[in-house]
Amino acid sequence: MQTQYIYSASRANTLAQYLLTKTDIDRLLVADAGDDLQSALKETYLAPYVLQDADIAVAIEATLIKAKKLLHRIAPDGDMLRVLWLQYDVHNLRVFAKAQAIGKGFADVAQFVSARGIYDPAYLYAMADRSELNRLQMSWQESYTEAVRHATAGDIDQVDGVFDQLFFATATRISERFKDPFIRKYVRAIIDLYNLKARLRAATYDQIKFSPVFITGGTFAEREIETKEQVLVAFAQLGGEAFWRTAIEQFAATGNTTHIDARADEYLVYMSKQASFDMFSSASLVLFYLQSRQSAANVRTIVVGKNSGMSEAAIRSNLRLAYVNN
Repeated sequence: MQTQYIYSASRANTLAQYLLTKTDIDRLLVADAGDDLQSALKETYLAPYVLQDADIAVAIEATLIKAKKLLHRIAPDGDMLRVLWLQYDVHNLRVFAKAQAIGKGFADVAQFVSARGIYDPAYLYAMADRSELNRLQMSWQESYTEAVRHATAGDIDQVDGVFDQLFFATATRISERFKDPFIRKYVRAIIDLYNLKARLRAATYDQIKFSPVFITGGTFAEREIETKEQVLVAFAQLGGEAFWRTAIEQFAATGNTTHIDARADEYLVYMSKQASFDMFSSASLVLFYLQSRQSAANVRTIVVGKNSGMSEAAIRSNLRLAYVNN
């Protein structure tokens, strides 16, 4: 097992060097929208995919699916990494439930689902349609049925609450099954980040009725993050006060959680980087997928920004560079 970890960690660390670099980013940022940008993309790690398909969204999806399959193959036990793919299955179920409530089928929503999950989207839809989701994961069918009922009634916030709880319950179950120390730490971290963001929103705008779901299993008890002041103190325990300051100020000014979401993703990268120095840890594998995902997000940000006429400075402010190895 230890030999497998050394091999898989070394492979992941090597592959990370071929993701989008700062030099690549600088080249993309000075490229003009259109053919010049397309040419610049062909000089990045996306080259094999861009050459096959002109649609950058398809190319990006292909790189992430390849990363997922690779990690599953080289990990000592690939199924423990399902905590990384699970969010896409839950996203797909969310789409299916909302579609079912208005009489739409798989063909109507296929463009909105992701193939990065544990299960093929068409297969997952078929299992949901036959009410057989429990054959895949415990309690999935009950949650799906409840979500469809809420969606039919128009209670969309309740739909999201059902699937949020389903995601964390399944992720926790996976982490406990494999008893991998870093996978457990990762799941606790994503629970903490979810709880803090939900409580910050609710505590800041107490005149608006939110339905935040508190998820057990993190490091903070519910009573420890009841007020905005408590939430800010808790955030500071995850990376330090300075790490979150700008994002929280942006939230206070705009009510938009985009910058906090970006910081949360970067915190997971930083946490994984620190743990990846242990060659016998799964952290390097988790880190590579997070790096791949942020690299893809940067490509998407640049392409969308360029095509919409945004300035270089505006695009650069939205980039996520925590994944880049300095």
